Amino acid sequence: MKGRVVQALAGVAISALALWLTLRGKDLGQVWEAMRQADYRYLLLYVPFWAVIHLSRTARWGILLEPVAKVPFGRLNAASSVGWMALTILPFRLGEFARPYLVAEPPRLRVAAAMSSVVVERVADGVFTAFLLMACLVAVPSGLPGYQVVRAAGAIMGGIFLAALVFLIVAYRNRATAARLVHRFLAPLSPRLAQRVAGMTEAFIHGLRVVPSRSKVAMFFVLTIVYWGFNGWGMQVLAQGFGFHWSFLQTTTVLGVLVIGVMIPAGPGMVGTFQAAILLALGLFFSQEVVARDGMAYANVLWAAQLAFQIGLGLVFLFSRHIRFAQLLPAPGAVSEELAEEAAKDG
Repeated sequence: MKGRVVQALAGVAISALALWLTLRGKDLGQVWEAMRQADYRYLLLYVPFWAVIHLSRTARWGILLEPVAKVPFGRLNAASSVGWMALTILPFRLGEFARPYLVAEPPRLRVAAAMSSVVVERVADGVFTAFLLMACLVAVPSGLPGYQVVRAAGAIMGGIFLAALVFLIVAYRNRATAARLVHRFLAPLSPRLAQRVAGMTEAFIHGLRVVPSRSKVAMFFVLTIVYWGFNGWGMQVLAQGFGFHWSFLQTTTVLGVLVIGVMIPAGPGMVGTFQAAILLALGLFFSQEVVARDGMAYANVLWAAQLAFQIGLGLVFLFSRHIRFAQLLPAPGAVSEELAEEAAKDG
C-alpha cells in the first residue's frame, strides 16, 4: 500500500512539473479565447475515429489472447473498455494491470498469459511508433527548435522497446535463460528481490508459450496500422478546428512525440505530459506564437476529448455483467501476487 501511495505522489509530481513547464510564459487568456473560437464541428467528426480506434485495439488484443483462450467479444470489449479507463485515470500507469486482471479466467486463461499479451502489445506499439517517428524525422530540418530533444527521445524509446522485443524472443525460446538474466541483473541489488522477480518472470514468460498463427499475426499488424492510422488521422481532423492543416509527415511526427510523452508515468489523466508532448511536436513546424496560443488550445481540447471518451466508455461497461468493480482497484497488487503464485505452482 505504501508503495502505491509513493507511486501516486510521484505521478502527480511529474504531472505538476510538466504542466508548469508547459504553461510557463503562456497567456492563459489568449489560450482560452482560442479554445472558445475553435470550430467544434471537427470535434463531432473526431468521434467516429474513436469508435474505430477502440474496436481495432480490442480486436487486436483478442488475437493475442486467442491461442490461449478465445474470449467472447462481449467480455473482451468490457475488459478493454474498463481497463483503458483505469489506465487513463490511475496515476503512474498503474492501470496497465487492470486489463489482464479483468479478462483473466483461471484456469482457462491465467493472469500470466493475459499479462503477457498486454506486454507484447505494448512492445509492438513502442517499436512501431518509435521507428515511424525516426523515419519521419529524416525529412524534418534538424535546426528546428526541439528537434534534438525529439530525436533523442525517439532513439531512446526505440532502443528500449527493441531491447524488450529481443528479450521476449529470447524468453519465448528459452524461459530458464531469460529468468537467469533477470536474476543476475537484480542479484547485486537484493538477492531476495532477484529470486522473487525471476520467479514471476518465469510465470509471465509461460504466458508466451503459444503464438498466433501466421494469418493471425498478419491480421495483428494490419489492425496495428489501422489503430495508429486512425489515431493520427483523427488528430489531424480535430486540428483543423484550430486552424492547423497538417501533412502526413507532420501528423505522424506529432503522434509519435505524443506516444513518447504519455509513456512517461504521470498523474491521473496523463495531464501535463500530454500537453507538453503536443506543444513540443508542434514547435517543430509552427511559430512559437501560434503554438503558445492555438497549439495549447488544441492540446487541451484533444486531451479533454480523449479523456472523456476513455472514461465514458469505461463507465458504460463498468456495470456490465462481465466486470466486477471490486476487481479494479486491487488489480496492480493482485497481478503481482498471482504471478508469484503461478511461479510457485510452475516451479
